[in-house]
Amino acid sequence: MNKAIIEHLFTFWSEIGRLGGFLYSEEGIRHTLAPEKSWPSKVFGLGPSRIDENQLLENIRVGAWPNSVGIYEDVESKNLLVNNGFKLSSTVKAMALKVSNGFDQIVDLGTIAPVKSDEEVQAFAKIASMAFGYPVLTKTLSPLLQASSFQLFLGIHEDDYASCGMVFTDQDGISGIHMIGTLPEFQGLGLGKKMTQYLVKNAKEKGSIYVYLVASQAGEGIYAKMGFKTYGVLESYQLPDGLEHQHSTGS
Repeated sequence: MNKAIIEHLFTFWSEIGRLGGFLYSEEGIRHTLAPEKSWPSKVFGLGPSRIDENQLLENIRVGAWPNSVGIYEDVESKNLLVNNGFKLSSTVKAMALKVSNGFDQIVDLGTIAPVKSDEEVQAFAKIASMAFGYPVLTKTLSPLLQASSFQLFLGIHEDDYASCGMVFTDQDGISGIHMIGTLPEFQGLGLGKKMTQYLVKNAKEKGSIYVYLVASQAGEGIYAKMGFKTYGVLESYQLPDGLEHQHSTGS
């Protein structure tokens, strides 16, 4: 299940990159290089047989590829990255919910609305950027509105846009929920939980049997209480700043 969840995430990144014109693939290794090094800029799809460490190092050092490499729980790939100076930068949990197992909590539909206008896209980008601490650009989100595989939503609290969330449904009809975030001043009010419930309800209505997500360690417990189960992790690795800007001839 872990591989299925992570591959779904890779497909999510790929589709965003394709729609935005910043998806690249070389010898089976995919990467997205969003404008201004914003979300989602990632190298992914690596495997031990695909990794040319010299090419990987050089492309990251010169800025041709983003300095963030996502891998499965793959010891061989991990060792190759670590042996070439990469450091673990983050670990997220791969989680899934079988929607037939209930999850019929009542959601106040009036507080969540689909993103349709330029103003709403800008609000989504602002909330996501502030909630996650990295830049999410309006120009990256806008093309998603034209794709049936994506649906973006905003949560409203006291007449203000306060939370965001997204559903991505792949070609196999499996949905993932992503970018569930709340503005700092509205955190602690249960808005993230309400958004999660709404997104799962949306995925269920699409006919998805499973709903996937990736969560931080802090978020894992919250989603577990909602019925999600953990099946593994996605690890991300980066070159430290000093190594990132060196050329291979000088290392």
